[in-house]
Amino acid sequence: MRTPWIFIGVARKVTMLFLALYLIIHGPLSAQIISATLKADSNQILIGDHLNIKLVVKYANDLMVVLPPFSDTLGNMDVLNASKVDTSVEGNFKILTRTYTVSAYDSGKYHTGPVKIYFKDRGGLIDSVMSDAVPVLVNTLEVDTAKPFKAIKAPLDVPYSWKEFIPHIIAGILLLAAIAGGIFYWRKRSKRKPMVIERPRPKDPAHIWARKELQKLEEEKLWQKDEVKQFYSRLTDILRMYLEYRYDWFALESTTEEIEENIDRYHVKHKAKDSLMQILRSADLVKFAKMLPLPDANMRAMEAAYKFIDFTELKAEKPEEKINV
Repeated sequence: MRTPWIFIGVARKVTMLFLALYLIIHGPLSAQIISATLKADSNQILIGDHLNIKLVVKYANDLMVVLPPFSDTLGNMDVLNASKVDTSVEGNFKILTRTYTVSAYDSGKYHTGPVKIYFKDRGGLIDSVMSDAVPVLVNTLEVDTAKPFKAIKAPLDVPYSWKEFIPHIIAGILLLAAIAGGIFYWRKRSKRKPMVIERPRPKDPAHIWARKELQKLEEEKLWQKDEVKQFYSRLTDILRMYLEYRYDWFALESTTEEIEENIDRYHVKHKAKDSLMQILRSADLVKFAKMLPLPDANMRAMEAAYKFIDFTELKAEKPEEKINV
């Protein structure tokens, strides 16, 4: 009944033996085909100083090696920078080198590493190897407690160099040039007179032309055909064109308000001005407010237009009669 326990013990011993043989055989073999070492410039620094740590991974050509990704720490020290990986070949081996810049901000005993390097062999087996760890002693400044404490020095005044002002001077000159250019362009553009295309003038004098046009408008009987808006548009266009032919005033594109504001420049009589503005205001109400005036109002508008022509007609001066004594 005790025989099975004997066999189990023997099996455990055989398994441990094979495992030991595997480690003996494969352990040194891995060490032969890949190695990872960390080397520091120094083993002690002052607090806050920078220390360079070089990682060197040497491995056989048939291995695939992946370096660990960048991390904020190496061991228990802060990593400030990590160089690019430098690759070189030495016989049947490749060598990967990366330099880390580390520091520590408190005094004490620190260490960088160990760093774990993963690799895959030709058969696809993934394994890893560990680098050694580098001890680093971080010292603080020695304080002589026998001496009295001194106050902290104020910041030093560093004199300015004229070279520091060059970018600001150039920027100021460019800004002033831009402002001056903008002012010059604005003045030049404001002085530019609007282009006026003079329309062909009628052969008849302005007042004769206007009366003929008004007569044609009457004969068309637009407002009698319920075309009131068209009637007032034609009527005001005739009067605006008359202003152009009579006064050289390009009023066809002017609004009623603009005409009222500028009409005094042309020395138009008060009665004539009232007649014209009455017509223009009524026309605006019809065109823009859709007002429908009574037939009497339309007739009065036509009469006011004739009166405006009569008041402003340019009359030829009569030659002086000779008086026989």
